[in-house]
Amino acid sequence: MNTLTKHFLKETSQKNIIRQNEIKNLNSAKNSLWINVGIYIVITIIEYWLSIIGNSQALRADAFNNLSGVISTVILIIGLFEATNIDDDDFVGKPLSKKYGRSKNTLQLSRFRLETVFTLITSFVIILIALQIIVQGGVGLFHLKGKTSPNLLSAAGAGMATLLMIIVWYLNHHNGKKLHSTSLLAAAKDSFGDVITSLGTMVTVLLSYSLGLPWLDSVVSIAIGIFILWSGLMIFQECTLNLADYVDPTLEHSIKEAVLKIPDVHDVLELRSRYNGNIFIVDMFILIDPNKTTIDIYDLDEQIENKLREKFNVFDTTITVVPDIK
Repeated sequence: MNTLTKHFLKETSQKNIIRQNEIKNLNSAKNSLWINVGIYIVITIIEYWLSIIGNSQALRADAFNNLSGVISTVILIIGLFEATNIDDDDFVGKPLSKKYGRSKNTLQLSRFRLETVFTLITSFVIILIALQIIVQGGVGLFHLKGKTSPNLLSAAGAGMATLLMIIVWYLNHHNGKKLHSTSLLAAAKDSFGDVITSLGTMVTVLLSYSLGLPWLDSVVSIAIGIFILWSGLMIFQECTLNLADYVDPTLEHSIKEAVLKIPDVHDVLELRSRYNGNIFIVDMFILIDPNKTTIDIYDLDEQIENKLREKFNVFDTTITVVPDIK
């Protein structure tokens, strides 16, 4: 077995390990999200029921907020299922040719991007529900006549929701960091917003009850809606940038500087990077001595790939060499 064959076997083995670890992490993220769904459903039912009994528009807004959590989390689970369904014979409903087309390993990289696509869809759900809450709160401000302040049952419901959402936020944040999962980290942002809104709802209900200010309930429901809208827009922005192959320019500059420090690289003519889900990929054109042999170029490629993998966690680096002819 020659050196080149050994290299390709080693590289393929490394990529397969990374790919399988990513699939394992996505499956773990999917299991965590099922816990989210269960807790969100319980909170939504309790809050909506108590909002009717307790006459609180802010608590009803929080219940709809948590309903958005149920919907968006189910959408994420569907996305993760598609991203990890390596044995499926179709891609989002389109049949795959077993004889032609991309290899199974290359296609899996495209599947990883589905995590981002479905996270983007959840941002639309969050934004739509936020707008509904804002509109309902605004309408409530113009119909204050005869409206009574919410009672303490609403405050109790918001308090229970706050405690449960702290648990959800911790699980999402901890597991998202551990698994490097964009979907769980997005869910963590959403659930942290839910903690704030539930806590704010509880404080609002208590103040409205104590001071006899029914308008405060509507004002805070609008504030909750605006906060949810902001969270949805941030998730939308992050996913859109990811799908548009946007990578932090500072990171790309650091990668370029690291490659330029390698003595045989005269210049980096072009560098493009992108994410497929959580997988980081880099393409570059480098300028080198035209008298380099094929073996020299091969060794240089290996040096660059290993450096970027170790320093920047780059899954795959595609290098095109250009002779420096003066």
